[in-house]
Amino acid sequence: MRAMKKVWRYIAKYKKLLAITILAMIVVQILGLVAPLIVKSILDDYLVGIEKPWYEVTDVTSTSVFYNQKYYSQKEVTQHETSITIVEGSYYFTDEFVEEGTKSISGNVLTVTTQENIVYTYDITKLSSAEVILFYQPFVKPLMVLVALLFLRFLLQILFTYIQRISTSMINVNIVRDARKDAIKTLQRMPMSYFESEPAGKIANRVISDVGGMMNLFSTIMNLLVNASMAVVFAYIGMFYLDSTLALITFIVFPFIYVWLRFFVKKLNTIAEKVNEQNSLITASLNEIINGVSILQIFNFKKQTESTFDDLSQDFMKEKIKEVKLHLSIGWNMIRLVGSLVTAAIVFYFGNGYLTIAGFVVTAGIIYAYNDYLSRLIEPVGTLFREIGNLQHAIVRTERIFKIIDGEQEDDSYEELPKFEGHIKFDNVWFSYSEGYPVLKGINLDIEPGQLVGLVGHTGSGKSSLMSILLRFYDFKSYDKGTITIDGKDITQFAKRSYREHVGIILQDPILFKGTIADNIRFGMKDVTDEEIENVVREIGGSKLIDKLEHGILEVVTRGGGNFSVGEKQIISFARAVIHNPEILIMDEATANIDTETEEMIQKALERVSVGRTMVIIAHRLSTIKNADKIVVLENGIKIEEGKHKDLLSKNGAYANIYRSQVKTVSEKS
Repeated sequence: MRAMKKVWRYIAKYKKLLAITILAMIVVQILGLVAPLIVKSILDDYLVGIEKPWYEVTDVTSTSVFYNQKYYSQKEVTQHETSITIVEGSYYFTDEFVEEGTKSISGNVLTVTTQENIVYTYDITKLSSAEVILFYQPFVKPLMVLVALLFLRFLLQILFTYIQRISTSMINVNIVRDARKDAIKTLQRMPMSYFESEPAGKIANRVISDVGGMMNLFSTIMNLLVNASMAVVFAYIGMFYLDSTLALITFIVFPFIYVWLRFFVKKLNTIAEKVNEQNSLITASLNEIINGVSILQIFNFKKQTESTFDDLSQDFMKEKIKEVKLHLSIGWNMIRLVGSLVTAAIVFYFGNGYLTIAGFVVTAGIIYAYNDYLSRLIEPVGTLFREIGNLQHAIVRTERIFKIIDGEQEDDSYEELPKFEGHIKFDNVWFSYSEGYPVLKGINLDIEPGQLVGLVGHTGSGKSSLMSILLRFYDFKSYDKGTITIDGKDITQFAKRSYREHVGIILQDPILFKGTIADNIRFGMKDVTDEEIENVVREIGGSKLIDKLEHGILEVVTRGGGNFSVGEKQIISFARAVIHNPEILIMDEATANIDTETEEMIQKALERVSVGRTMVIIAHRLSTIKNADKIVVLENGIKIEEGKHKDLLSKNGAYANIYRSQVKTVSEKS
């Protein structure tokens, strides 16, 4: 099984626990094999064993019984053989051997009809309760031993079942933990294209919920393949010991069960995939609702949201009901019916054998033991049909989590690189997210070391795409063209992890993580002290932010930085980039969502930190790049203008139009 092979690489780390689990399972199955044999011995050798021949003896022993002025024993064989017969719950003594057959009593006469229809009659004496107890006296000690063995077996079964479940749980917990760690590690190295195609809620569901499929898969496999297989093997050992003919006959049903199971699994697998997919969609929808609850409330979109979520829930419910109906119709419920019919057939078999098979003697102990082994044989089949649904769900969920764990990953190799001078060159760059739909068309751009370059253009012009390929969030595919070099070297020659140490970015929507302000600025650089961080924040003009906080840079950041304004979060994000001291710094609309005062503060900070560093600013507010060394205007993925602020204004082209529209808007507002 492909999914199990994938899970095995996690289970293999805990082979000792697995060995303990399997050993405990074997002990439990052995105890299960012994129990019916002990009960059979109690019934046949002792409780019903009183019907075995009794011999008149002269010596008094611990196994002899004094009755009617004579001694009798089952241990010593003599010429005078007697019998005790049980008929309809009453005990009768006969002073001669009683043949096996159908018994009936009339007065003090016992009539026995054998299988060959030969009729025997015997004079009998009914035993009183005290006399019955007297004849059972030799059986008390061995019965106590057998009962003690049964009790010991019960305790051992509890102990080893506990050991089995504890060790199985320990394996489960460990493989889930390891898988989640690997999933998170892989997610951080996945290409950006993956996150664009998969909703965040769906990814979260895979890491949190679907990883549990590995645990269910392991548990189900242990129950079905290991425990159930052992149950079948040990049940057949007991069945062959009791009656090899019937044990062989039971093999006839396995081909029918196989065909039945194949049909059942095929139906179930289709439903299981739909159920798990619907479950992921519900999680993704819930994630969107929680993250966008403020917008939903503002625009009174509650009813529509509830309706959409209800539709998803209804689809999930329909598929789940299909699964339940499948189980009830041709699944484990049907197995229970078949098991009951087979049990009835066994009783008929033994009864019929008692009547017609010469020399075959059936006892209560044999019937009990065989029925017990039969139930142990049927139980794994019932478990198979009952658990096959969990198995299918587990396989689907396991495959889904391994799509992350074994998903496409970026190169994670690392090598020390000398500091970049910061000379960036785009040479005839054509780039597409999907083949045949280029978003960048023949871009040629030369950025000298230490220059501050502004990128301008309307939404969809290609500004962010240009920076995404510079940051290597996306690499060129076979249908793309051109090269991007830094200091004359193709950026694809560098390991991504090494390359990104020298390129920093400040996003339009700053991302803050759980921890303190210092933690968010330090972000992986262990050698940076709090003092150095505070100096950087003040250097870029963040003194006002630090001074107003009770704990300064040690102030705790709430979820998503909700306790800070957009401008304050941008200052923290800016400080994070500066503290890493990259030779190339990219600002993606970093001043788009801040007020004028904060913009002026960052503008001054830019002037201080841009010294000796190449900077590329994707500008929404053109006022932030008025002093740039170069401004590049993009439109529909094409570079249409390039030059300084004054030069572009004098050309009266696209840049001039954008600038004038912004100036006009600002003047109208004022």
